[in-house]
Formats: sequence, structure tokens, C-alpha cells
Amino acid sequence: MKLIFTFALAIIWIYSLGQSKDSVKIPNCEVLTLNTVNQLSRKLEFEQLDSFDIIMNDWVNSCSVSECTQRLIIIKDILKNEDTKGSIRTYFENEFHRVYKHRLEDAKKINYGYIYSEHKAYYGYVPLRHTIDSTVRSISTDLLETDHLSPDEQLICILFSGDIEKFDQEIRRREYNESYIKQKLLRNIRKNRNSRFAFTAYTGVYKPISSTDVFAYSPMFGMTFSSPLRNKLILEFGMKFRININDESFDYYALGDTNNVNSDASVFFGAIFRYKLYESEKFIVLPSARIGVESVSTGLSEKKANSDEKEYHDVTTVHLSLGISAMTPIFRKSYIGLGLNYHFCPYGLDNNLHTDFDNNLVSAELFWRF
Repeated sequence: MKLIFTFALAIIWIYSLGQSKDSVKIPNCEVLTLNTVNQLSRKLEFEQLDSFDIIMNDWVNSCSVSECTQRLIIIKDILKNEDTKGSIRTYFENEFHRVYKHRLEDAKKINYGYIYSEHKAYYGYVPLRHTIDSTVRSISTDLLETDHLSPDEQLICILFSGDIEKFDQEIRRREYNESYIKQKLLRNIRKNRNSRFAFTAYTGVYKPISSTDVFAYSPMFGMTFSSPLRNKLILEFGMKFRININDESFDYYALGDTNNVNSDASVFFGAIFRYKLYESEKFIVLPSARIGVESVSTGLSEKKANSDEKEYHDVTTVHLSLGISAMTPIFRKSYIGLGLNYHFCPYGLDNNLHTDFDNNLVSAELFWRF
């Protein structure tokens, strides 16, 4: 019995020892961060950077990387004239610039203390309005007065100086076109835009394949509403108009007689299906197919019985098309592209049409997605 009691005590002691060891391994990041950031704030202020890396490594290893840790690493790298490409890349790949902007906005609010208490982990356990923020702002402002900063370092110092408006203005300048920060943010903007619906404006020219057809070269314009470009399959709905110039007259039966008429315009209404066959940052190739209704105006109409509304007698048929287009990014959110298409419009389906039309047409179009 005594042996069993002793054995039980030994098991309880070992278990409690294991529990106490496990608890020691779990750091209190809120306390650790506050102590560390106070220490680093003084070291940065007086540029005492000898032990900076050791302190920072212990902090990151215990509590992981955060917006504040990466901001301090970047500032340290600049002060010590070390390579900043990796640290800046890590900052933006983790979207820490968004956290920093939220930090500045929340710090200006009256209830900043409550906001921080509700989002401690989001802000890396560094209280809003902490002295580390003013220290980094001061150092960044001083660094902007020097002439040894790279374009990315120039931009990051403007950001860390707290002048978000100036940062947004500067990043539009051409001198930063090759900087990692500008290219990264532009990719983010375009990626976000590609996840939304868009409009596409078209202009171009239509032509029957036959050179002896009623229609000749006809200018075209139109507008469609498009699904997000992030998808492989893109769907558009809309209308396209053709202005029929240099065309010949044709015979159309309406109003109880065969009329020799001339068309001013043709209208297509329907859907366009596009598939992203190839995509890179600067080029997208999209085969397409479309289906809809084609209406060719005749100028013939009559009033409906007991109504002031008019009934129009136009050539109506199905419009089918296959094509291919390519487009490239333009500005920050838009695309410009070119398309070539083959169209099949069986005009003979309208029994009132007494003139043969060429059912086969081709078109070339320029479009702008925005």
C-alpha cells in the first residue's frame, strides 16, 4: 500500500512539473513587447544599435513578426546602411502598411485606448500613441533630409514619417516606377479592381466577307457590363451599334407591301463569353464566343391599334460570333485591348426579307475595360 501511495505521488509530481515547464514556455507577449519596445525606443533615439539585432530576434522568436517589429527592422537597416530590400519586401508582403495606416487613424481618435484594448494582437501588443511611434517618425523625417536613400527607402521613410497623403502623392511620380513598393501596391490595386464588376466600351468596324453585299464597311460602338476579371471565364452583357454607311437598299415586306428601304443602323444585344487562355502582368489573351439578337433598321413603322405607341418592322435574326482578343493594363485600374471576330448572322430567318444578305461578317474592335 505504501509503495502504491509513493508511486502515485511520483506521477502527480512529474505531471505538475511538466505543466509548470509548459507554462514557462508560453511567453506573455503583451508584457514582453512593452518592455522590449521601450528598450528599443531608447536605443533608436540615441542610435545605440549594437545589441539591436539580439533584442529584436528574441522578441520576434517569442511573439512572431508584427507591423511594429518589421518597421523597426527597416529603420535599423537604413541607419546602419544595410540592405533593406528583404525587410521592405517582408513589410509589404504581410500587408503591414495597411496595419500602419489603421494605427495612425486609430491613434488620432479620442477612444484610442479602448480601440487598442480591443485589438491588441492586431497592433502587435504595442499601445497606440506609444513613444516608439514618435521616435520612428522623427528618425524617418531626419532620414528624408539625407541624399543616400534608395527609391524604396525614400518612400518607406515618407510613410513612416506619418504623412500618408504625401506618400500617396509621391508614389504616383515616374521616378518611383521601378521601385518595389510602387510595383507591389499597383499589383494590389489591380488585383482588387479585377475582383469587381466592370464596364467595357467598344469601337471598331464591321464588314461582310462578300464584297458585293448590301452592307459595306460600317463603324461600330457599344457598351457591355462584365463579370470580374479574376475569373477564368468572363461573361459580358450589353449592346453594340453599327452605323450603316455606303450600304445599298434592299426589299422588305411590311405594312402589306414590299418596300425598298435603306438601313441607318443595326443593333446587337446579347452575351459575350470570354476565357482567359493566357495571362501575365502585361498581357492577357481571351478567345470569345457571343450569342444574341441582331436587328437591322428599315425605317418602317406603324401605330398600334388604340395606342400612340409605334410598332417597328425591322430585320431580326440570331447573331453568333467567335473571336479572339488581347488586352494590356493601362493606368492603374483599366485595360485596353484589340479584338478580331467572325460573325454569323442568318438574315434569311426573317421571312419578310426579300433580298439576300451575306450571313458572314468580320470585325475588328478596340475596347477599354474600366
